Amino acid sequence: MSSVSHDIEDFESLLLTLQNSLGVVVPDEQRGDLVERIEPLLATHQLDSLASLAASIQADQAEEIKSEVLDAISHGQSSWDLSPEIKSILHGYVFSELSDNARVWIVGCGQGQLAYSVAMEVAAYEQATSTDKNFKLIATDISSDNIKYAESATYSKQQLKGLREEYKKLFVTLDAKDGSGKIKEKIRQSLSFSQYDLNDDFQSLEPVDLIICPETLVYFSNDIKAGILKRLSGLLKAGGIFLAGSNQTIMSSGNGLERVEHPAGIFYRQKS
Repeated sequence: MSSVSHDIEDFESLLLTLQNSLGVVVPDEQRGDLVERIEPLLATHQLDSLASLAASIQADQAEEIKSEVLDAISHGQSSWDLSPEIKSILHGYVFSELSDNARVWIVGCGQGQLAYSVAMEVAAYEQATSTDKNFKLIATDISSDNIKYAESATYSKQQLKGLREEYKKLFVTLDAKDGSGKIKEKIRQSLSFSQYDLNDDFQSLEPVDLIICPETLVYFSNDIKAGILKRLSGLLKAGGIFLAGSNQTIMSSGNGLERVEHPAGIFYRQKS
């Protein structure tokens, strides 16, 4: 939590502005560290309160600060953890169903940990099944700084604490001096990183076979989310698969997705 006290009315004003101006709804469980994430923007823009920040977001020609606020809110998504539900579906169904050379889009990759985790799961599956799927993994994040960090593929000892020891030994080259590590080339070469905003029209993107979006959509209002889901569905090839986090409510009506209940777990499929 922030060490600086902020008026509760200012905080509520900011939450309302985020929803009305950016279509962002901050879940209750994410509000505790919201101020800590965005407080540096107050100093950067010489603002004295959260209410001032809210007013700046609403001002004309506020695209720069809007982008910075969105970056700050999404900046925390830098974890190695894939949920047990997503891992179960990947290993119990998806990996075997996808064709060789399938295109996979990982949305909201943060500083790269999420994307590298997916690549490691693919490598583990290939080793266990003696196959070479040669998936093309595309990872995006709204923050260009996050993408630059991800491309470096280098993480501190502290950052690597969240990675399974087995995967750390298999897929990371560790520095004996400081415990930092660099992702091995086999994993790095399976991934391409780029900055992307889900509010864009997707026209520059090629069709994909699988979309993994564990957390990003939770920040958008229902109306904004519905539009994004429709565009995501349109990007999927016929029968393509969409995986969301368990904390995301996905309404399959009207967006081209159908809910599928499989023994390995629940996922969504593009209606062919």
